[in-house]
Amino acid sequence: MSTTGAAAYPRPVSATTIAGWTRPALRPPLTDLAVAVVLTPLLVWAVVHVSWRETGFSRPDAVAVALTVLVGMALAWRRAQPLGALSAATACVVGATVAGYDVTDAQPFIVCALLLSLAYHRDPPAAPAGLAIAAVGFTVAVLSHPPGLGRDNVGWTFGLLIASWAAGRLLRTRREVLLARAEAAEERARSAAGRAARMVSSERLRIARELHDILSHTVSVIAVQATVGHHLAGTDPAAARSSLGIISDSAREALDELRRLLPVLRDEEGRVDEEVPIDGAPPGSSAVSVAPARSLADIEPLVARIRDAGVPVRLRIEGAERVLSPAAQACGFRIVQEALTNVLKHAGEASADVIVAYHPDALELTVTDDGRFPVATAPREGHGLPGMRERAALFGGTLAAGPRPAGGFQVRARIPDGGSPS
Repeated sequence: MSTTGAAAYPRPVSATTIAGWTRPALRPPLTDLAVAVVLTPLLVWAVVHVSWRETGFSRPDAVAVALTVLVGMALAWRRAQPLGALSAATACVVGATVAGYDVTDAQPFIVCALLLSLAYHRDPPAAPAGLAIAAVGFTVAVLSHPPGLGRDNVGWTFGLLIASWAAGRLLRTRREVLLARAEAAEERARSAAGRAARMVSSERLRIARELHDILSHTVSVIAVQATVGHHLAGTDPAAARSSLGIISDSAREALDELRRLLPVLRDEEGRVDEEVPIDGAPPGSSAVSVAPARSLADIEPLVARIRDAGVPVRLRIEGAERVLSPAAQACGFRIVQEALTNVLKHAGEASADVIVAYHPDALELTVTDDGRFPVATAPREGHGLPGMRERAALFGGTLAAGPRPAGGFQVRARIPDGGSPS
């Protein structure tokens, strides 16, 4: 019995489907046909050379040979037409026995092999029907009282039939279990691949947000300070040099953050070297430390840089400070950074207030400016405001942003205490 190839299970080999109905093909597989062609001459030889005189059977003739050939060739259709092959072989064995021919022990074993194959390749009603056909046929053969028939012969004959059928069913059940396990493993692999793809997409989105925040803030500071330095270069060289210093510090700080962030894109395993050199940095200060992500403690230096850029900013801490998760702190810092960057870019000559409030159940961040733009001309929503909303939403928080009735703009974010990225 061949068990190789999924094509032989669970439906017949070479089947044709027409309008939802599966019609097994009449042409047997070449492997089964080859087995039948090899075994049939051996069966014929055994029948022709049987000691029929000693056993009391009839002399084998052309009819006996023909019945034996049919039994042997039935093996060719054991998968294409298993029930038909079993029925034909059983009928031939019973007919030869009733006619008085000695079918030897080989032909009943052929019937058992066909019964096992039927039980393996077919589900009810075909499998039980095959067992019933074989049992009825051998019962008829037993009732014909062939020579040499004894109680032991009857017992092992029917026991062999039942054992062959049971073995086929057990093999089919085992095959179904293995296929189910393989399908479950494939499903788990697909799920794992899907989760990995979602994680990669989420990480790319996170990096995109970080890049936007870093570049937007730094470029805004550089642009403002470059304009100030250009205007003061001729009248106040000291102030112009101060602007250049702010530009240099902002650019170096942004480069430090980018060098910390970009290796994640280069390294498939997410590893970051302990030190990454900065191009053009003096000896002894060329390494970028892989420091932890930004935290709420970095808001104060951020406010100082915005002040140096020419925007008066007041920082106020409310409530009892407590330690939040690094991810939540980085989220809070980036929201404040983006809000102050928008003040620097859009509010014109304005001042701003930053309030970091520790409530019992949440962290609340408020950035308010008194920019000159009226309510009707709210800043165009680019990537900044959606990015802040997404950051807050990752922690189950909310963010509200919009113009104030008295003028200016306000950003208010609320991050639940103990929140973690979802």
